Amino acid sequence: MRLVSFALVFMLCAGAPALAGAIVAAEDFDGGDVNLVGSSVPLLDGGGGDFFGVGNRNAWPQGFPTPGVPFSIADDSVFGYANGSPFAGDVEGVYGQNSDLDNNYLGISDTREWTPAQTTATWTFNISGFTDLRLSVGMGGISDASFGGYDPAGTLVTMTAQIDAGPIQTAFDLAVIEQADAGGYLTRLMDGGAQSGGGRLLQVGGDNAVTKLLAENGAAAADTFTDKTPTSGAGAGELDSFVTDLNGAGSTLTLTLTGFVPFEAMTLDNIVVTGVPEPASMVLLGMGALAAFRRR
Repeated sequence: MRLVSFALVFMLCAGAPALAGAIVAAEDFDGGDVNLVGSSVPLLDGGGGDFFGVGNRNAWPQGFPTPGVPFSIADDSVFGYANGSPFAGDVEGVYGQNSDLDNNYLGISDTREWTPAQTTATWTFNISGFTDLRLSVGMGGISDASFGGYDPAGTLVTMTAQIDAGPIQTAFDLAVIEQADAGGYLTRLMDGGAQSGGGRLLQVGGDNAVTKLLAENGAAAADTFTDKTPTSGAGAGELDSFVTDLNGAGSTLTLTLTGFVPFEAMTLDNIVVTGVPEPASMVLLGMGALAAFRRR
């Protein structure tokens, strides 16, 4: 999702009380970053769907139409998201027929081709003047049991947060959960209407409580498993958001993503940090709003 529209909708819907959850920093990979001081996101392409980096379906770094987006990211059951050719029997993938084909996101797919296998990406944001920080990141991913699903021994996906030179906290830590231990949880249906391939699931946790907000309506889900995007209707083609509190306040926030996903894949998008303005910032915001009112 393009961050500019997200921010606009957020502010219009929330009105004046939006200051309680004002957008402090963001990165949507589409040029809509907010207070992004710097970032380091590698682009690693091992061929054959082995990938770590940012891309979109219409301009995938591997070169569309061949070989295109890794199959484990694409739901090709109706529309050929991966390389233009539908595959009715597809039972895994995140993005499909109603996804924005020009939307950039970070894809991690079968990252066994390079050393070190645990690849990192970092983002540093200016968060001066805000407290009560909350981090939201869109995440998606489902596996296929016929390929073994996510590897419990090798899969590692974490996002840590550090404010200034303070302690490093784990914002998100993804654990591999056996389908039989998921309490009956089922992912969304594939675009073609079939149940996904099952296998092991990715469950999102962290140092603080994590809430999953559904792409369809923003409601809090009863689980924190990653999923594919909704097939149609509200939220179609969008990732669920995972939200957690960040401890502390300061001038800069550094997020570090470490990812190693053998055999399978997952995606991340729309990093958003919200917070409450400190008193001095509230005065500046109020003066800016008053000046805008007087101009009108």
